[in-house]
Amino acid sequence: MVKAKQVVQSEMDKIAQADESQLVPFKVNDPVKCKIISVSGNRLVCDIGGLAVGFVPEKEFSFDTKDLDPGDEITASVMSMEGRDGMVVLSLRRADRDRLWDTLKQKMEDNETLTVRVTNANRGGLMVDAGGLIGFLPVSQLSVENYPRVEGGDSNQILYRLKKLIDNPLTVKIIGLDRNEEKLIFSEKEAVSEAMGGVEALFDVGEVVEGTVSGIAPFGVFVNLNSIEGLIHISEVSWEHVSDLNKMFKTGQKVKAKIVKIEDGKVSLSVKRLSGDPWLEEVKKLKVGQIVDGEVTKMTAYGAFVRLENDLEGLVHISKTSGDIEKIKKLQIGDKKKFEVIELKPEARRIGLRLVEEG
Repeated sequence: MVKAKQVVQSEMDKIAQADESQLVPFKVNDPVKCKIISVSGNRLVCDIGGLAVGFVPEKEFSFDTKDLDPGDEITASVMSMEGRDGMVVLSLRRADRDRLWDTLKQKMEDNETLTVRVTNANRGGLMVDAGGLIGFLPVSQLSVENYPRVEGGDSNQILYRLKKLIDNPLTVKIIGLDRNEEKLIFSEKEAVSEAMGGVEALFDVGEVVEGTVSGIAPFGVFVNLNSIEGLIHISEVSWEHVSDLNKMFKTGQKVKAKIVKIEDGKVSLSVKRLSGDPWLEEVKKLKVGQIVDGEVTKMTAYGAFVRLENDLEGLVHISKTSGDIEKIKKLQIGDKKKFEVIELKPEARRIGLRLVEEG
């Protein structure tokens, strides 16, 4: 122990005798290259490039230091420019952590995947360990296989399914990184898509595909397309009005659909576009100037909506009628009247009508 203290003092004397005009080229939080001067059970003493003597306290070790010998080189992070004995305080643990942040940042920039381990779960997603750094994997970024589809959206059931993933390894990509805030956001969904060559490489707009219903929400139906998830929006289910998707679909059901859009890795599907629009066939039977029977279904400030035969709907717009505006305003829901077709725009699914004067 006495000899070690003498070695340390000798190194400190050498540094003190160096050119005082030479500024120390590092500051707190900087990584520095060090050469081991002495090794003891509770700290390492190091020469920092001949400019200063530093030490690593035991609590800042990140590995077993028994294998280190005087003269070995290490990289440490500066914690304090001067400790109580005049030496720079260093950390191996923080240096390793800094290197890990640098590694993860590079992986994000290179769009690489990595493996993480699930450590905990909450209703919003999973906490995952990436080599010692804890990050977050939102529920929305889980793969189709791990996404907790629960009928009715029971939050307790969702949490139960998420907790079953604890201790599991997951292949992910980094989609958000903020070192200052110590925030890491991961996506399993993007990693799966990457492994399969990307959504754009797998599918084409207009292609008819078959998949399995993986979930049903008020706004649409989720479909598993071989580990890639697509969505049939409720407006793309049928040419007719749909009010309850649960009456039409069940989880696990096979379904065919047409791909109508691929954007930002999301696949939009349509069932109704597998067949022709019956509206377009029915509207061909109408001609401008034709007199038709209709029933008022809705009144608005700009006119009246009218249901015609075969579920066609037209609009009596106040700005486009030469009739008595007051008579149009007096129309009531359920009124059955005669109307003249004054405009047909199939591409916009629009039928313009005029109230026919009676008597």
